[in-house]
Amino acid sequence: MAPKLVKVAAICAVFVLCVAGLAEAKDLAQRISVGYNHQLSFGVLGGSLDDTFLSNQSISTKYWITNRYGVEGLLGFTSSKYEDDRGFGATIAGRFHANVITYEKNMNVYAGGGLGIIPVSIEVNDNDDNNVGVMAQAFFGFEFFLPGLPNLGFDAEVGLQYLDYDEFQQFGTYGGGFGVVGIRYYF
Repeated sequence: MAPKLVKVAAICAVFVLCVAGLAEAKDLAQRISVGYNHQLSFGVLGGSLDDTFLSNQSISTKYWITNRYGVEGLLGFTSSKYEDDRGFGATIAGRFHANVITYEKNMNVYAGGGLGIIPVSIEVNDNDDNNVGVMAQAFFGFEFFLPGLPNLGFDAEVGLQYLDYDEFQQFGTYGGGFGVVGIRYYF
């Protein structure tokens, strides 16, 4: 069953890449943006070392090298306190985007991947835990622009994410309540 799924996914990917050249997209070549992303988040501070992850959103800078390929840098941090427990976490990440198919003048459809590091410092029940985790993503998303606001971009994504922090590993889809939305202004 799995080999069939891989073959179908490969055929779809080839089709998408072939059609991409025919599509018309919002021209963002050599434009940079600054904005907010609710992505690359992780966990929540709780009452024991087992559930002491922090969550943060990121400030994002996206640069489209060409109309088809772009890069993005994300930086986010959070500091939390729960009774006598304290924690600090950060996200430092880079992502690659490729416009794969677009149907609208004011919308780009892209796919991509990203890698990030997550330095975390936690003090729970007088125990310290300082560690650095890693995160990887593969995603598919839409960036759209409202008529009359040509420099304000909104994006939404779905994808797969892997998180590895100390003894905690997580793999799965992200989207929905996890939040994968962004807003950015292009200069």
